[in-house]
Amino acid sequence: MIKHLAKLKSWQLAILSGFLIGASFPPFKLGFLAWIGLIPFIRAVFRLTPWKAAGVGCLTGFVTNVLALHWLSFNIGASFPVVFTAMMAAAIYLAIFWAIFSFLFSWIHLQSGAGLVLMPFLWVTLEYGMSLGPMGFPWVSLATTQTDYLPVIQLAEWTGIYGISFWLVTVNVILYGLLTFPRTAWMPRVLRTAIVVIVIVWLTGYGRLVILPETDETKMVDVAVVQPNVGPHEKWQPDKRDWVFDRLDSLYMVAAESEPDLIIWPEAATPAFITKNFRRLNQLKQRIRQTGIPLLTGTVDWSSVKGRRAYHNSAALIREDGSIPVYHKQQLVPLAEFNPFARQLPASEELNLGHYTKGTEETIFQVNEVSFASIICFESVFPAIVNGLNRRGSQFLVIVVNDGWYGTSAEPYQHEAIARLRAIENRYPVVRSANTGISAIIDRRGREVKSMGIGETGVITASIMPVKEHTFYRRHGNWILPWSLLFSVVMVGVGWKRTRE
Repeated sequence: MIKHLAKLKSWQLAILSGFLIGASFPPFKLGFLAWIGLIPFIRAVFRLTPWKAAGVGCLTGFVTNVLALHWLSFNIGASFPVVFTAMMAAAIYLAIFWAIFSFLFSWIHLQSGAGLVLMPFLWVTLEYGMSLGPMGFPWVSLATTQTDYLPVIQLAEWTGIYGISFWLVTVNVILYGLLTFPRTAWMPRVLRTAIVVIVIVWLTGYGRLVILPETDETKMVDVAVVQPNVGPHEKWQPDKRDWVFDRLDSLYMVAAESEPDLIIWPEAATPAFITKNFRRLNQLKQRIRQTGIPLLTGTVDWSSVKGRRAYHNSAALIREDGSIPVYHKQQLVPLAEFNPFARQLPASEELNLGHYTKGTEETIFQVNEVSFASIICFESVFPAIVNGLNRRGSQFLVIVVNDGWYGTSAEPYQHEAIARLRAIENRYPVVRSANTGISAIIDRRGREVKSMGIGETGVITASIMPVKEHTFYRRHGNWILPWSLLFSVVMVGVGWKRTRE
């Protein structure tokens, strides 16, 4: 294999790695490629100068992100030139992290020879960096490539997704070393150790799937998830609004037939500011009093901030007693729900890049004396958000989603896969209500209990077991990050010191 790779130029190796890693993301079911996908990349940058390595890394990252995020160009919310430009911009932006990663790897390796040892730690640090700031977009975590392999991703219970990414990079490094370096007496021991560790990870994960102890909670919660399958533009057409409400009401009554404890509508389900539209709200309250079943619905909302209206993407729980606790989305989509450059570039406001205001409070809802949290769409990509809600006492999670903007592309499949990772990290059920699919009820092992595909209309129901189990990840969060950052900083410091000598 290495002999063949040696014949390729650096840019060819970069593109090859980009294709291997990009193709490993759902829904292609080629996650195994991530275990070897970095080998050509490592070969390409191993002996390059830092700046040349940065160029190679940028190319690898660009190809990876174009493949993994190609669905951005399928957004029906704008013209193809606009969404294609958005996809290319996202691919370039995230490729910058690959460039930084490659530059630091090469620089440290040239200074200390420890680049390969540092690589998993540095990768985790840079992957986390993708989630920071107003442009945070951690969608393309390597961990997402493994969601078809349930035994592997059970590791998230202890390390979160960053531990899975760390392990994937480590295996790539080990394989590269075994294929490249001259055979020595210690290499068989390294190989045996690597095999043993891989087997232990798989067996431990499989064991958790099979013998994961049941929680001591005995109170079950029956949920009914509605998938109305209404087009994102369609619902806001004036002549369609009554039809949308009639469909939602009809599906609510279908869901009520199973007598659940909670009925769930997806993100922005109602074509109205439901908490402010008294006619529509009274209709809903009347229906809820009739059935005695509370409704959690995604909705647009507004509040008064400094005398001005602030618009929110929200989730509202309408109870039988008429009370309506509301959660406002805190992690907004950059350039879609808000403009991160509004202050620096006032002229960019004319581009209409979104005018939502982020919420400031974490809301914990109650149903039948059971606490749960609801997050909205893009927020499910951020492990720390769910971890924080879990620490505040939520016993299961509801994610309301509108992936209808992306049709039947890869986006709904990747988004649902990410939800399964959140379930494993915190070991509690995740209920996902999507406007056009994929709606799903996911158990704490990351398995789909029930689901409804893209383009289907209907209701899925299930009894879920709320939990208060304190997983290692729940207690300690992304503990692997500070250690990776510390090790990376130390190695950078060592390299810097050697350049000064």
